[in-house]
Amino acid sequence: MAIKNTILIGNGPNRAVAKDCFDKGKYEITWKSLLEKLAAVALVEIRDIETKPLTLVFDEILLRSNVPNVKNIILNQVERELFYVRNSELVDALNGLSNSIMTTNYYWPSGTPVSMGKFLGINEKNFSLFRCNTYKGKDLWYINGWVLEPTSIALGFRQYARYQAQIKTYLHSGISYSKLKIKNSPLYRGIPNFDFDKDEPYYSWVDLFLRDHIHMIGLGMEYTESILWWLLLEKMQLQNKFPKYIGGITYHHVDVKSQPEINVDRKLHMLEDLGVVVNRVPAKTYFDGYLEIANQIKPTKSKK
Repeated sequence: MAIKNTILIGNGPNRAVAKDCFDKGKYEITWKSLLEKLAAVALVEIRDIETKPLTLVFDEILLRSNVPNVKNIILNQVERELFYVRNSELVDALNGLSNSIMTTNYYWPSGTPVSMGKFLGINEKNFSLFRCNTYKGKDLWYINGWVLEPTSIALGFRQYARYQAQIKTYLHSGISYSKLKIKNSPLYRGIPNFDFDKDEPYYSWVDLFLRDHIHMIGLGMEYTESILWWLLLEKMQLQNKFPKYIGGITYHHVDVKSQPEINVDRKLHMLEDLGVVVNRVPAKTYFDGYLEIANQIKPTKSKK
């Protein structure tokens, strides 16, 4: 069985097209600016917001606010803030890299405003193991929630912890929904099923992450991304046991001389030490860097 490529897209490509946003009267969304807006809506003043882990800041806003029904209010604010201009050239280039695309973004254009859910029998309100839309033969997985389902958006530390527990249960025990019980992951049974996307009625983005070769693009991989770091370790353990069937990970990093990142070498070394291939791409701008990455791994060049 040939190992498949799956693309995991972070928020980097969105920030790379900030100029387009400004030109059209929009603005660039950063975690800091978003949390400052949420704090203002919740009537909470956050000190040291620059140095605090962002997931904890979100929980702090909820805990300290006296505004009635504050969680729904700020989730509605998140929904309004997250729709903004993308550059179609970059989106098309990234969408063309694989038939299976994961994103930590709560919104990522797939070519159509409305697309069909892949697993119609599963209704997830709080988590996103099976949150996959299909369009023109492509699967788009919203692994941290979807903006049109605000309660699914993973922002706070507590929700990340609950989400990780849900994933662990799925991997090893199986999980139940109101009218449906799903067996545990096809990769964690007595004899793993590496062709689960053909044989299984239900499988999650976690299964694809563990089985396929993953190209990470525009993902900061801060240590608050505890779920991805944990699954990375699980994946490498599986790869040691089944090297012919389990793909690795390539982490693509754009180096822009005019915008050097602090302590980035430590993070990249940590990834390499855990078995990840790090591809550093020097570029004049982040936009240019992401386009170069897309050119490097697009299907017509992957065989070479």
